[in-house]
Amino acid sequence: MVLYMAAYVLPSAIVWGILGIVLWPLHNVPWLMPLIALAYALWFGLLETLGLPSRPPGLAWQVPSRWINGRPVIVQNLTWGSILGPGLITRNPYAGMWLLPLLLVLNDSPLMAMGVGIAVGIAHGGARVLGVLNNRRHMDMDTDYAHLRILGAQMRWQYIDGLVLLLATGALAAYTLLYFL
Repeated sequence: MVLYMAAYVLPSAIVWGILGIVLWPLHNVPWLMPLIALAYALWFGLLETLGLPSRPPGLAWQVPSRWINGRPVIVQNLTWGSILGPGLITRNPYAGMWLLPLLLVLNDSPLMAMGVGIAVGIAHGGARVLGVLNNRRHMDMDTDYAHLRILGAQMRWQYIDGLVLLLATGALAAYTLLYFL
């Protein structure tokens, strides 16, 4: 179980740490990224909270079955974890995830941006692995209604994600106003 979790969390921490360093130079335009993040958070926060149909930005790519089938379990876990853990190249149904790269830019130092990126990676990879394990548990326990429970949970989390985005909208509005006052 610990190795399974590490297969998601460690690659995610590395990828997001690197992302923090790569995106950090964008902080040189102090009002641009917070304003973009504000508009993004407001738009998708309203859509998700109100339950309106929307498609968050992202890729619909999934891990090809030929990468998994016939491979040892450890290779399967490492493949799934290293691709799903960071969440950047696979489908992610929650728009709040794409606010995180925009927020990495708000750090004044590259070391801090990397540290925040690593923390985001650990949180995202951990949440992803817990979701996979929870879905697996539902599939093992109740195959007749498992898909409905998983879909219901996804709808609840999408609503919560929308509320968090609206909360972030308020914080970003205050942050952005500092540059214009």
